[in-house]
Amino acid sequence: MEIFLLSLEFTVSLILRMGSVMFISLFGIEFFMQMGLMKYLKPIGKPVARLANLPSESAVSFLAAVGSMIAAHTMAAQFHADHKISDRELILTGILNTVPFHFKEILTFQLPIVLPLLGPRLCLIYIAAFWLTGLIKLGVVLLWGRLWLPKKIRSDDAFETMACDPMDRDCTPRSLGRLLVDTWDARKKMYIRMITLLGIVTMAIQVLMNSGMLKWFEAVIVPVTSLFDLPAAVVGPISAYAFSPTVGITYMSNLLNQQVVSDYQAIISLLAGGLLMIPITRLRRTLPRYIAIYGLKHGSAICGLTAGLSMLSRVLILAWVVLFFPA
Repeated sequence: MEIFLLSLEFTVSLILRMGSVMFISLFGIEFFMQMGLMKYLKPIGKPVARLANLPSESAVSFLAAVGSMIAAHTMAAQFHADHKISDRELILTGILNTVPFHFKEILTFQLPIVLPLLGPRLCLIYIAAFWLTGLIKLGVVLLWGRLWLPKKIRSDDAFETMACDPMDRDCTPRSLGRLLVDTWDARKKMYIRMITLLGIVTMAIQVLMNSGMLKWFEAVIVPVTSLFDLPAAVVGPISAYAFSPTVGITYMSNLLNQQVVSDYQAIISLLAGGLLMIPITRLRRTLPRYIAIYGLKHGSAICGLTAGLSMLSRVLILAWVVLFFPA
């Protein structure tokens, strides 16, 4: 019972703190979209697609990813089903759709959560890993598109075909109250699902950690900690991080505040935890989702490529920290 109560107390505290941040972030982005401000991002999307020899449909999908990656993936899959983009264009578009996530996360995760928990110096390194992942993915799409895709002259423009019809009632100006209601209706299910998932995952991990049932994971983590000469205390945060970054970072923050670990040991542990987390999350969540949207062949390819590029960026940042960060 004591284990359950301790786990419940931590979970409730985390949900109360995280729930408000997630609410503001999620609904703030949706409100931005509901106001129609996405159209001002068109000059960003079209040049990126053009440089990669991708069609305008890819640019539309890329811009949709600023608001929702799942919506962007679904849109790209629909374009492919309508024979507007080819198999190769679909794979590159799928990778491109994941790029905004790595920059949007700064506002929705790194600054509101990582910064107060780890401090500015470690937060900047953590952000650098996300930025580098986004830049590597963007670079791969641009390079691969120019080398892999034939340059085509297209007469149609997806932005024009998706322009809002003035006769459509959804195009008419809406009051602030209507905008807020539409924003809530658009994201309430996602918010409830996110909060529910956060609660379930946090509670489950806390019970496993407090009861000692995650000891089996040490067989994977201990060699990693030995490689970087890390103390045994970081095994817990790395184990938690591999399943939930928020819980792992919170755990590590407590060790930092208690001076059990140094800044160097903390950031090395979190980057190593990220390397372990990527395959776990891709297999558990991303791969089934991508296969459902893109099909087995294209979904597996997009998932595998994005996972590999994400791990590459972690390895590069980890190497930089080992070489240049004061131990």
